[in-house]
Amino acid sequence: MLMVAWSVVRLIYWMLIVPYLIGQVFNFILPKERKTVGTTFVLGLLIYFALFEIISIPCMLHYKWFAFTHCRRIYVVVTSILALIGAFRFDKTLFKLKALSELKTETKIYYGIFIALVLFQIVMSYVYAPFNGDDSFYVANSLAAQQRDFMNRVDTNTGVLIDLDIRHALAVITMWIAFIAKSSSVHATIVSHSAVQVLFIPLVYYVYYLIGKVLFKDKKENLPVFMIFVNVIMIFGNVSITTPAAFFLTRTWQGKALLCNIVFPMIFWIFLLMFDDVSKVKEVQGGFKEKLKLTAPLWIMLGLVNMFSGMCSELGIVFSSGLAALFTLVLLFVSKRWTVLVGAFMAVIPNLIYFGIYIMMGGGL
Repeated sequence: MLMVAWSVVRLIYWMLIVPYLIGQVFNFILPKERKTVGTTFVLGLLIYFALFEIISIPCMLHYKWFAFTHCRRIYVVVTSILALIGAFRFDKTLFKLKALSELKTETKIYYGIFIALVLFQIVMSYVYAPFNGDDSFYVANSLAAQQRDFMNRVDTNTGVLIDLDIRHALAVITMWIAFIAKSSSVHATIVSHSAVQVLFIPLVYYVYYLIGKVLFKDKKENLPVFMIFVNVIMIFGNVSITTPAAFFLTRTWQGKALLCNIVFPMIFWIFLLMFDDVSKVKEVQGGFKEKLKLTAPLWIMLGLVNMFSGMCSELGIVFSSGLAALFTLVLLFVSKRWTVLVGAFMAVIPNLIYFGIYIMMGGGL
């Protein structure tokens, strides 16, 4: 029982505490009005994933034997140092909550329904732990890294060593799950089916909550109703194997589920904030530097989201870049600032590097 409890503590530490502490290190880039516990965690989690991608891909390409051990050791050192810095920079003021008395009774009820629906989905995903045929590849790769120390070099059907699977190798979300499993001494299958949902299901709804805050900034009482509507779509959206909702609750641990339900909505949220800031940028007194302070954090966030898209799926860099390009054109038309093209280009540089590595590995178009 003590060993189980210790494993749960380590799961909480590596999946929740470390990302938040990393966010505490870098949340100085966020404007004061957007610096909250949630956005700090989201920023820290994106940096947490970006660091893993930067460390894991070179280790996977350079080492054949003990690649996962090299990756894990470097990642633990880097993230632990950042988490320690974050602990010293810990800002308690972010935890000050607005008085619930300010909300109408009706609004409180709607928020209660929303929270109950989210908890229901987490519990059901844990109780039923839905199985998917793709587990024989994705989860098996995580398990091979955890138990055999190879990164995408094991044939999941036969167990024999193979060359890197170019089609899937750079989507290292399976290796991150293996890291969580190894660091907490929990089987990779259990982490995939019973642990990551506790992180990703609330994260998805928090992203939609952030979207709703922008959409309903003038009618905040409609925000919980919007969130209930999103819940209903997700719960009853399994009408086709190709719908995002089908992946969200039944394949939460897979990269394509995270791409559809976290990356795309997060890009939408970032650009909503950019559209919201158009008038603010025009009113900023001062030169280019003052305007950069307002606009740069969102482009940095977009770059981190683009990195996460490649970690989820190799096709993610194509879809995220295309979606960002589309919104950038609209933003260019609305803002009439050519600098948005510079920001957009800087944000897709990680995707270009990722694509270059993919081509050098022999990947086809």
